Amino acid sequence: MKLLSYLSIGLLLAGCQYFDKGGPQADAVARVGKMYLYQANLQGLVPEGSSPEDSLQRTKAYIDTWIRQHLIILEAEEQLRPEQKDFSDKLEDYRLSLLRYRFETEILAPQMDTSIDEKVVETYYNANKEQFELRRALMKGRFVKVELKAPKQDKLRRLLLSKREKDAEALADYCFQYAFSSQLPDTNWVYVDEVMRGMDPDLIQQFNFTSHQTVQTVEDSLFRYFLVTKAHRSVGEPSPLSFEVFNIRSLILLQRRQEFIERYYQERYRKAQEEKKIEIYALTR
Repeated sequence: MKLLSYLSIGLLLAGCQYFDKGGPQADAVARVGKMYLYQANLQGLVPEGSSPEDSLQRTKAYIDTWIRQHLIILEAEEQLRPEQKDFSDKLEDYRLSLLRYRFETEILAPQMDTSIDEKVVETYYNANKEQFELRRALMKGRFVKVELKAPKQDKLRRLLLSKREKDAEALADYCFQYAFSSQLPDTNWVYVDEVMRGMDPDLIQQFNFTSHQTVQTVEDSLFRYFLVTKAHRSVGEPSPLSFEVFNIRSLILLQRRQEFIERYYQERYRKAQEEKKIEIYALTR
């Protein structure tokens, strides 16, 4: 009998967060003031296959949460003054801002020219270099972290300096087998602290990042770190143009969008005046 009761509760009580301010009905499971929670409002709360004990526990927890939340609402309704509970102006302002956002995003923005050639990006970069001052160092190069006892480290040194495609494949294979971490593509700028994540900062400072196309190594009690740099930018230097292309395009598009929308509204205002769709009446004192 007890098992059947648990099963009945588990099947009936499950849920979504709804309440009724009307009078009580036969299937009401909780009340706070004039707000009622019904069994029909709780469908889906208990996952299929749940045990009767889990179903009962989950249901009780949900009902308790519902009661606590609506007690706060009841307190607010009783203690706030009518003008403190009137949100009609705020709701209307919010609706209007959502309408404007939806109109600008879905109607106006698709009409805007989004093509940006390389010359435009370069011109923006040269005119705004102070915006791209680095706060984290960058590098191009290769980095490999292996155990001190890792095999074939002489081969690793040779592969790190090689520019042959076949050796690049061999290097990737070596790192797959023996490296704890590695950064192998050397054509893109990457943040030094991301490449050498977890490495002792004092060890990182032992690398000479301006010494290019040579294999440098440092080690601690467990690992040896191999570095070959092709280029480097320090904190405070301008970030490379190639590293900022995406950001610059985004900034240009944002500026272009703002200007496009402002021109649109100005033109619509002018036309509305011509078509006498707007009037400004004399102000009365």
